[in-house]
Amino acid sequence: MIKRIILALDGSKPSINARDYAIKLAKEHKAHLVAIAVLDTPWLTAAQPEPLGGSAFKIYRDEVVIKEAEGHLRKLLEQFKLKAEQEGIKADAYEYEGFPVSEIERASYEGDIIILGKTTDFHFALEQDNDLTVRHIARDNPRPIIIVPENFEECDRVMIAYDGSVHASKALHMFLLLGLAKGKEMHVVTVKPSEEQAQATLNQAINLSKAYDIKLKPHIIISDDSPATHILELVFQIKPSLIVMGAFSHNILSETLFGSCTKILMNKTEVPLFINH
Repeated sequence: MIKRIILALDGSKPSINARDYAIKLAKEHKAHLVAIAVLDTPWLTAAQPEPLGGSAFKIYRDEVVIKEAEGHLRKLLEQFKLKAEQEGIKADAYEYEGFPVSEIERASYEGDIIILGKTTDFHFALEQDNDLTVRHIARDNPRPIIIVPENFEECDRVMIAYDGSVHASKALHMFLLLGLAKGKEMHVVTVKPSEEQAQATLNQAINLSKAYDIKLKPHIIISDDSPATHILELVFQIKPSLIVMGAFSHNILSETLFGSCTKILMNKTEVPLFINH
């Protein structure tokens, strides 16, 4: 059961989708939605090469940049509060200052789940590595997250990428505990070298889901190849509105196998991802 949702707001287009996604989820589960916007002053005021005597200009420039960023944040939070009020949900909005990853992680200790856009822009000027915040949160955060892309189609189909690992089991378990599977058409896929291995793996997910009165539609793929390609092909066929999977491992071997699959799906799919590690 979801009681409290943490929404990370920033200046990117996926963040607007994340906002709407979070509001809808909060309304469905009668949950309290908390939006946070982070002023990344360490990045905005970072030291830069400057000519002799340029320190005074940098101080002035930093003040201007921070003021502009604060204006963007206030606008984001005001738009969020208006939208939440229109939808009739309980919501709060806060502005923090510091490193986005640290502030989002700190806020997550008081919530059940984090929702954020697939690419983030806490500097209001998109960069090549604008998804680094998302990757750090997916890897290190103590709460499950839903990553929302810029373009996706909503429906009631959910696909679970299940490989029998601890991370995959935790992700499915948390998804069931939060009540997110109720009323959904649930699919589960596993990619294994043999039919016997695949069926044994799927039985774990099926039996766990039965305990929550959730029925899974199984999909077995027999292959020695990386599971990511096969999962992407199945995503195209099923067209789910959410993919459930485990996140990055701190173990080198697991990182190579399942962790790499998580990264590929984060990069290649335009479907929201529920990730837990």
